[in-house]
Amino acid sequence: MLISVIMPVYNTSSTLGNAVKSVLQQRYPDFELILINDGSSDNSPEICDLLEKTDKRIKVVHQKNKGLSAARNKGIEVASGEFIAFIDSDDRFDEEAFLNFYKASVQHKDMTLYVMNFDKVYGSISVPKKKNKNRIIFEPSELIELIFNSSGVAFYTWNKIYHHSLFQKIAFPEGKIFEDIVTTYRLAKKSSKTVITSEVGYHYVRSSNTIVSSSFSPEYYDILTETEQLYALLKIDFPELEHLGLQKLIESMISVGYKLSQAPENIDTETFKQRLQQDIRRYQEDIANDKKIPLYYKVGIKLLQGDSSFYKENYKATLKKRIIGNPSETEDKSL
Repeated sequence: MLISVIMPVYNTSSTLGNAVKSVLQQRYPDFELILINDGSSDNSPEICDLLEKTDKRIKVVHQKNKGLSAARNKGIEVASGEFIAFIDSDDRFDEEAFLNFYKASVQHKDMTLYVMNFDKVYGSISVPKKKNKNRIIFEPSELIELIFNSSGVAFYTWNKIYHHSLFQKIAFPEGKIFEDIVTTYRLAKKSSKTVITSEVGYHYVRSSNTIVSSSFSPEYYDILTETEQLYALLKIDFPELEHLGLQKLIESMISVGYKLSQAPENIDTETFKQRLQQDIRRYQEDIANDKKIPLYYKVGIKLLQGDSSFYKENYKATLKKRIIGNPSETEDKSL
């Protein structure tokens, strides 16, 4: 059974070799590794071409810079495997990852989605996530609830291996960051049998120079527009879970608000501050009426509507600690 492993590459020449090595050293050898060079300006393209010559399982595609989603979509387009996996070019798979997946696929021949546990790597220090429980899930609503509530499952693309059929009529949104959020939801909704393992299969290497961990930029507002779309979908598809969508939307508002409170005053920040206030007002009634939303989220929204410096201090003192304790994807990507 062939696994198509898709690795977008953009200016990561210093980490690319280790990421590729982690795939080539898999104990399960039946895979193809598709390197999508997304218009890199360093020597990543040359490294990709050299790597292609070293192993017949490596394929290289060069394209103009279009972003992570476009690179992933191109990889899906050229993939020939029954299952599809993703890896970022600064991360690593555990050498047992594909073998554990294969064992699960033999035991569960109708599996459409496989979710592995992962750890975070900070330099030489590895910090494991709280272990997932081994489980089989048939109901999409159960899986989606778990994606919201389990930090070992979450909205990430790279800790999952997908049956290729899940991507029929589903693609990553191009030109966006936080591209995983709605895409993962849609894929989970289609999965008829999901196998979740407690085994760590992916090593997520933390970096401090990414867009999502930096100060505010206009692109960062994507987290709010993506979670807004997620909330709208949940209200239609799984109304019993809509409070989770609303809570994630509030998390996004609070995170955007904090980054804006730290940003220097200019036309962009003023424009987005006004936009944020409009978005808060749009959902104010939903937030006030939903009794499942924790009080400190509602307090955070109230603070956002007041003095920005007072909000910034309260965020650092109280809100960040409380919301980071919530096991959702925002603990890594937005806070």
